[in-house]
Amino acid sequence: MLRLLLLLPALVYAEPDFRPYLLSTCQRIERRGQECSRRQAKTEDGYIVSLHRVHSRGLPYGPPVLLIHGLLSASDQWLLYGRDHDLASILADKGYDVWLGDLRGNAYSRSHTHLSPEDPDFWDFSFHEYGYYDVPAMIDYIRLETGHKKIFYIGYSLGGTVFFVMGASRPEYNNKIRAGITIAPYVSSPQLSSVILATFSMIASIMRQWRTLHVFEVFPRSNTTLAINQIFCKPKSRLLPVCLQVYDQVFGLTSELDQDVLLDVVSTFRAGSSAKTLNHCAQVMYANSLRYYDYESEENMKRYGDIIPPEYNLTKVTSPVSIHYSLQDSFVDPKVIDKLAKKLPKLIGTFVVSSPSFNHMDYVVGIHARELVYQDIFNIISKY
Repeated sequence: MLRLLLLLPALVYAEPDFRPYLLSTCQRIERRGQECSRRQAKTEDGYIVSLHRVHSRGLPYGPPVLLIHGLLSASDQWLLYGRDHDLASILADKGYDVWLGDLRGNAYSRSHTHLSPEDPDFWDFSFHEYGYYDVPAMIDYIRLETGHKKIFYIGYSLGGTVFFVMGASRPEYNNKIRAGITIAPYVSSPQLSSVILATFSMIASIMRQWRTLHVFEVFPRSNTTLAINQIFCKPKSRLLPVCLQVYDQVFGLTSELDQDVLLDVVSTFRAGSSAKTLNHCAQVMYANSLRYYDYESEENMKRYGDIIPPEYNLTKVTSPVSIHYSLQDSFVDPKVIDKLAKKLPKLIGTFVVSSPSFNHMDYVVGIHARELVYQDIFNIISKY
């Protein structure tokens, strides 16, 4: 069923009714009475990545905070409920200078100095490039724009992963971070569900022949996929139980989800990425460690001097870092978090969510995310 919902191009095509999920990031921000401006930063390898700046009227611009979304998602993942619930809006109302980053290849970052999304080479990136190129470009843009030498970083899921990639592969950027908050970072996970394992296995099989099969971009956002989402996930749809079942199978059972926003959730959390990025995530799962991309033996020897790609050296991540996780997360194993924490020289702390049913998505969509997760984040950034 997961393949049916996520991989088929369409069961039926229809232009979706007007719904909040059709709004852009800036439209969402402005609808709730805050100001938004969209900026663009150029990476060292030519990608043009978007930044959305959030500001609450009447307040001065405080310390800058960069928020980075998770796998396959985009900046609008931070804007699903409302001004009093969503982390980005709350931070802006507290006086912080909030920047929402969009990693290469998603719905807001599909430009390059000389490549187009129709060019297979445009999609020749994994999450390594997110951390090595995209996030540093965003940090430098924010520093130049604001005059602040250091910024706060908040990364959810793969957004936390790429923070560690950056700190390990470009350690000079550790000095540009006041504190890094990693929310449910994916660094390896031996406890993935059978549905996720099957999906990763399928992606890995495709990746072995990705150029032959012409599979470069995966899970793009389009009117067709939005129409499919409406069929299965719209409130009061007769197929809503199917949508909920798939959601629970992938992310785990939860009491935190407001079903009225489920359609918005599944729509915004599909914004596109490269097949290579998903394959890198699958490699992490199979290796049970956070490693550089595996190009197979011959190419690995050329790139790394070994047939096995090296692990990212997390002892090089010398900026202050916090880790936030839960016990019901299908993607993050508490034992992995314990091992990760021991490698970080300036660990602020590990923060486990007290709710026993808090899953991987609930950090963003959970009804009680503000008191269960965000309050710890507010306490950290107020001290650094």
